[in-house]
Amino acid sequence: MIEVQDLRKSYGKTQAVAGLSFRVEPGEVVGLLGPNGAGKTTTMEILEGLRRPDGGRALVLGRDVSKGLQPVRTRIGIVLQSSALLERATVGELMRLYRLMYPEPQDGTALLQRVGLAEKTDAQVGSLSGGQKQRLAMALAIAGNPDLLFLDEPTANLDPQGRALLWDMVRERVAGTGRAALLTTHSMEEAQALCSRVAIVDHGRLLAMGSPAALVNEHCPGAHVSFETEAQAPVETFAAVEGFQGLEPQPGRSRVHFAAPRLEPLLASLMAAQVAHGFAIENLSVERSTLGDVFLKLTGRELRDA
Repeated sequence: MIEVQDLRKSYGKTQAVAGLSFRVEPGEVVGLLGPNGAGKTTTMEILEGLRRPDGGRALVLGRDVSKGLQPVRTRIGIVLQSSALLERATVGELMRLYRLMYPEPQDGTALLQRVGLAEKTDAQVGSLSGGQKQRLAMALAIAGNPDLLFLDEPTANLDPQGRALLWDMVRERVAGTGRAALLTTHSMEEAQALCSRVAIVDHGRLLAMGSPAALVNEHCPGAHVSFETEAQAPVETFAAVEGFQGLEPQPGRSRVHFAAPRLEPLLASLMAAQVAHGFAIENLSVERSTLGDVFLKLTGRELRDA
């Protein structure tokens, strides 16, 4: 669906994309993640045919982007973070216009019903809320029944219900169909929930790529375990368990903290120690590392404005 090899793009002395390579296969939702200024937007714009690369190669649906995407344009759907829609057109007019651009469009009425805008058919686009406009943009993007979706921070203006709807629509569009989607997002929750694989980029280069679970296991394995026990429980009881981090005094109680590269052996050791010493284990908390932990480890914690 998408093949990127050594892609490069500069603006003056700034190298926005610096030898980026990755693939998107049929049936995948791939997330392109990175801090501000990492090169995500430039990469998406090149793949959408909006910018020409300085070097490297990018194929979209088998077509070299440097030669233009017109032959495959009707097979592509795009959702931008902030879509510039015709404000004075009605929702129904815009849907009809979009459907006319494609050889095998979907049912426009059904799409508007799906995104909760069936009652807004006669309303001007300019009268819609930001979330409604974004849901409309998603409906328009798939109106032509595309094989490939480009989604640039598509849920940035959506409430939790709208976000869940869009996630469901993307899954329905891709799962088991041979279609694919490339997504940019700053939401690690969204990437972890929606993407079969993610590519983490920074300074225009690929840092890591794989499924969210595989990236967590590779870069931030392990878990943090804590529980409450009696205030008088001796530290020595817990210090003998590998992964002991410390004991946090609380009113009438103590909270004990452990960290280990693998959860199961740690829990087994804790259970054995509990049987041997008879201490209480209450309010047990288990926290595994997340894709967000991987992202921060690879890209750092420094704030980026651009």
